[in-house]
Amino acid sequence: MLKPYNKAELVFDFLREIGSDGRNSRTYVAKDHQLNAEIVVKQIAKARLGSTANFFEESQALYASAHPNVVQIHYACYDDDHVYLAMPHYQNGSVKGLITSRHMTVREIVRIACQVLSGLHNIHSKKLVHFDVKPDNILLSNRGEALVSDFGQAKQMNFVGVAPQDRHYTPMIPPEATRQDQFDVTFDIYQFGLTLYRMCNGNDAFYEQLSKYGPRIANRNDFLFDLRNGRFPDRKAFAPHIPSRLRNIVRKCLETDPEDRYQSAIDVANALADIDGKTLDWRLAASPDKKVWTKNENGTEYELTVNRDGSSECYKCVNGGRRTRVTDGCKKTISEKEILTLLGSY
Repeated sequence: MLKPYNKAELVFDFLREIGSDGRNSRTYVAKDHQLNAEIVVKQIAKARLGSTANFFEESQALYASAHPNVVQIHYACYDDDHVYLAMPHYQNGSVKGLITSRHMTVREIVRIACQVLSGLHNIHSKKLVHFDVKPDNILLSNRGEALVSDFGQAKQMNFVGVAPQDRHYTPMIPPEATRQDQFDVTFDIYQFGLTLYRMCNGNDAFYEQLSKYGPRIANRNDFLFDLRNGRFPDRKAFAPHIPSRLRNIVRKCLETDPEDRYQSAIDVANALADIDGKTLDWRLAASPDKKVWTKNENGTEYELTVNRDGSSECYKCVNGGRRTRVTDGCKKTISEKEILTLLGSY
C-alpha cells in the first residue's frame, strides 16, 4: 500500500494583486516556477474559513464543475495561514471590465449570456448553487468566451434541491435572501438576471441606481423595501436599443417571487435563442453631451445621434459611399418612442 506523500513543495511569486473579496481572500497574478507560466492565484485566509472548514471546498467545487464555460483549476495547496487556488490567467478580464469600458451590442449580450447559462446549467447539474453570479465573476477567455468563476460561495444542494447560505453581496442579493437562508437554483437565476440587466444598460446606470441608497447602501431599509417590492433595479429603465423580448427575459429572471422566475438555466437560454431582428448590432457610445448608435448591416452603415437638448441626426452610408440623411431620424425634438422605432427599423 502506498503511503501519502506530504512533503511536496510548490513555488510561485506574486506579481501583482488584481482583486479582493473583502477580508476573506485576495487574488494575484503569479509566476509559477513549476509550470514556468503566469497564472492567477486566489489566496484565502484559513482563519476566515473556520477551524472545522473543508479548506478545499471551493477547489473541489471547481473541479467537479469542469466545463468549457467554467474556469479551470490547475491545483490547490495550503500553508500555515492560507489556502491557494491556482487557475489560468485570462488576460481579457471579466464582463464587469467589459461593461464598464463600453456598451455591448444585443448580439454580444445574447452570445455571452448563453455561454454563462451553459456553465450554470453544468454547475446546477452537479447539485451546486453558485450563490455569487455577477459580472466580476464571469471571466473572458482568450477567444472571448464567458467562463463562470469564483466558487467561494458555492454550496451543495440537499435531497430536496436547496442549499444553505447566509453570506451575500448586498448589491446582487435576491429578495428572498432577506427573509430565509435556504435556496434553490432560482437564486442563481435572479443573480444572472441582474447581471444580464447590467450587460444591457452598462455599469454606470446600475451604480447610479445604487447611489440613491447612499455610500455602501447606508440607507439599508430603503434599499430592502425597494428590493422586495421590485423597485430595484428599475425594470422600466433600459437602453433604447434593447429589444422588448430581451427586456422581458430580464424581468422574468428578476421576479420577486422565485416561483415566478425561470426555473432553470436551460429555460433562460431557450428564451434568449428566440431574440433576433434589426436591433442585434447597434452599438451605443454615450457621453454627457450625446448618445450615438452605430451599426453596419450588409455593407450599409447607420448612425443615429441624440443630443442632450433632445435633437437628433440620422445618416446612412452604403458601401462606403456618400452619407445621406435619414429624414425620420433628423428632428429638433425626438421622443423615446421615435428612437425605439428607428432602432428597430434599420
